[in-house]
Amino acid sequence: MPSGDEIRDVQRATWAGLSVGWEKWDPVIMDQLGPVGTAIIERLGIAAPGYVSALYEAAGLREVAEWDVGVELVTRSPAQYWEMISEHVSLAVAALRQADEPARKRIAEAVIAKASTYEQDGKVRIPGVARCIVGTK
Repeated sequence: MPSGDEIRDVQRATWAGLSVGWEKWDPVIMDQLGPVGTAIIERLGIAAPGYVSALYEAAGLREVAEWDVGVELVTRSPAQYWEMISEHVSLAVAALRQADEPARKRIAEAVIAKASTYEQDGKVRIPGVARCIVGTK
């Protein structure tokens, strides 16, 4: 299993490469996806629940607590959801780089179709869960 430092370094390098488009999506990313980095790592099995809390405690933090928070990613359309995911979510960007153009097109069509099932009130509202972790220095 990669260490927390290795995960952070890889994620930081990936995000740095994507930062050109941040101005366009910064409000969406920060408002909707800010706290989900740890949840993504945990869902991929990279870090089991409690792993990051143990890192916090090993770093000397006290009163470490973690909990899940329901989140909702809201976009104007399924196409906008695809645009945001395919340009700014590092795991998706990395996977799409490995696919050829026909495969990327099929993936886009499938994601847009799935995202459209979450349309309500003129917006796409995709539910999720974020893991929050805090500690006192």
